Amino acid sequence: MVVRPSFSSFEPETVEEIAPVEVPEPVAEVKPEPVVEVKSEPVKVVKPELTLLEKILKVENLQLIIEKRAKLVQTRSELERFQISSNDFNCSMRLNDSDGNVFTTSFTPGVKKVIDFLKSSFDGSISEAEDKINF
Repeated sequence: MVVRPSFSSFEPETVEEIAPVEVPEPVAEVKPEPVVEVKSEPVKVVKPELTLLEKILKVENLQLIIEKRAKLVQTRSELERFQISSNDFNCSMRLNDSDGNVFTTSFTPGVKKVIDFLKSSFDGSISEAEDKINF
């Protein structure tokens, strides 16, 4: 004899209804628009034609600048030839002001620094003169 259980005595349990989970709609991702670089065409500057008088004045001004540069180069080369040895008292420097005051020194390191300063100053002045020479 086989005994079979009766399932009719079991009552199904009530299942609470579960509210459906609301899934938010996906938000569209906003992508920034690419930045486009606008390349401008180079502007061509049209120089007006110079009159004869303007050309002559420009040439005269250039001649003055060229003469100034030549004097600066000559003075700079004279400083370059100036000899200073390691001996502490082999050279001297004399400064005169407009009132007739005189300063004289034989301190070689000081004289050397003054000469180096003058060389660099002349180099700067020569560069400025060369920059002014244009057509």
